[in-house]
Amino acid sequence: MESDLTFDIDAQRWDQSTFMGRLKHFFNITDCRTALLPDSKLDEAKYKFMQRITFLHGPIQVMMVGVFLVFMVPAACSLFPQRCSMAVSKLEPELRDSIISQYGDSIKQVYFNKGL
Repeated sequence: MESDLTFDIDAQRWDQSTFMGRLKHFFNITDCRTALLPDSKLDEAKYKFMQRITFLHGPIQVMMVGVFLVFMVPAACSLFPQRCSMAVSKLEPELRDSIISQYGDSIKQVYFNKGL
């Protein structure tokens, strides 16, 4: 006896072009009870899961460090200014004399790139 009810996992259950359809989809895939559970229960569930995949701990950590280095270092360099200034009077004597002989006393500060 074949059932008339079939379930297509790829088919949308609600219309995603409407707010109510998206809201129903959100609450269908989200378990809101986790907000009510204490942290100890969530930690216990996390540790039980992590004990099952112990062979992946090393590769996951290496991959996370790689992702952080690839994406976070350029982001930090773009967020924080790399250009810095310094008064000519605080430079080394040879460099200060070179700047004064070439440009005179009109230059009060020099700018440089801090770099990495």
